[in-house]
Amino acid sequence: MSAENLILVVQRKIKASPERLFDAWTKPELMKQWFHAGKKMTTPVAEADLKLGGPWRVVMRGESGKEYPNNGKYLVLDRPNKLVFTWHPFGQADYETKVTLLFKKVSEEFTEMTLTHEGLRDQDWYNKHNEGWVACTDSLENWLAQ
Repeated sequence: MSAENLILVVQRKIKASPERLFDAWTKPELMKQWFHAGKKMTTPVAEADLKLGGPWRVVMRGESGKEYPNNGKYLVLDRPNKLVFTWHPFGQADYETKVTLLFKKVSEEFTEMTLTHEGLRDQDWYNKHNEGWVACTDSLENWLAQ
């Protein structure tokens, strides 16, 4: 694992079907409801052109009004099993990473979701994204529980 390619993995067993999770990650009207890294954040912008090579974009907004844009394009769309997309942290066009989501049904009620984020430049970016993905996953679980 080089300093140019740190790999982050977040795994959770979530009370939802693989289909529900896949849709939560790909349907803008659902993404707006949960895709943010903190309880006091919102997602005013969520866009997705759900086709191979199609662009997606999310803007998270903090309590102070500061915005955190992220975007990329879809590389793999295998509903409900696998979703892969590029990720430009904070909208940086010159910094492209890759996120892979795997959804594995483990019981009638639960799905194991594994998020793998590759290409993080250094430990600082790794730490920021680990904190962000854990918070996003918490937001997803809280939203699903409503």
